[in-house]
Amino acid sequence: MYTKQKIIVKKDEIPPMSMVEYYFPAQKPWERNPVLVVNYKGSFFAIEAFCSHGGLSLEEGFLTEDGRVVCPWHGSVFDVRTGRVVDGPAERDLRTYRVEVKGDEVIVYE
Repeated sequence: MYTKQKIIVKKDEIPPMSMVEYYFPAQKPWERNPVLVVNYKGSFFAIEAFCSHGGLSLEEGFLTEDGRVVCPWHGSVFDVRTGRVVDGPAERDLRTYRVEVKGDEVIVYE
């Protein structure tokens, strides 16, 4: 039986205006699901970690002052709050994940 997983990280692992890639635990390493956890001006968001255009990691991209992640590979732009494509070449929105902040921990639910 498959159960939903969660990731728990310390808030100070993700400084303001930065993003870090994590993986949900899984039975087999190749089944791990990557997630990008973003600290946007003190608020935490979690989105699919790979660009929906080229399938490459967004962690090496950058976070803009207006809350957008820019893919370093082909320049697609996504809103960190909604996962929506703001500018292509990507056409598919990114999946978002539920996030809770409890004390000094950030909890992301798959």
